[in-house]
Amino acid sequence: MKTIHLILISSSENLWKTVTAIFCAFLLLTLATKVQAQNFPDSRVGLRAGANLNSWTNDFPYVELNRQRIYPDAWEATTGFHLGIYFNVRLAELFALEPAIMFSQKGTGTSLDLGGSSFAKGTIVSNYIDIPILMRLYVAEGFNLFLGPQLSYQLGSTYSLSIDNELLIDDEDTSNDISELDAGLVLGLGYEFEEGFNINLSGEFGLLSVDSYKELDTYVRTIRLSAGYTFK
Repeated sequence: MKTIHLILISSSENLWKTVTAIFCAFLLLTLATKVQAQNFPDSRVGLRAGANLNSWTNDFPYVELNRQRIYPDAWEATTGFHLGIYFNVRLAELFALEPAIMFSQKGTGTSLDLGGSSFAKGTIVSNYIDIPILMRLYVAEGFNLFLGPQLSYQLGSTYSLSIDNELLIDDEDTSNDISELDAGLVLGLGYEFEEGFNINLSGEFGLLSVDSYKELDTYVRTIRLSAGYTFK
């Protein structure tokens, strides 16, 4: 009888140092912008949704198979979705501050060669509440670049494993193996239509290891394609 366990491990990170550094830098930029834009506040609310292309990076978790540790050969991308509400505060003609609250489905896939023609595939799905605070720079008519910090809270995670296309583990709860909090950086490119619709392509770079055991460096990486609407 085969016994298979997922063991996720990550490096020790100083959460509050990282978060404090990101927010201090962002606050200075925001205050500098407000000084030049005292007569230009314009606040609007909007809705946004889209698709995620997810993976992790750096050190691999391992699978314990018949009391032996087997490490994956490669990361594999998984898909998810995101949706939520944002608040666009136009501070000046060229600048806007945009906090948001989003539900986002992230995770990763792994694959490993077991020898011969046997192979194993694993999938981790993690649900998060993301709180990005973005600064948008309007570089041309309709086009903008954006950058900012993001805090993420993990709502729950599951793990599935198949060997030779035979499902052995189906949506096993691994919430305790994934770090509850993550802090990251979001950057991207957006386009706003006059009618209020907008599209965005962005990347999310997690700065804290995803795992709660504090032994390996493993980080969230997500590419997001979004469509939104800003209410006039």
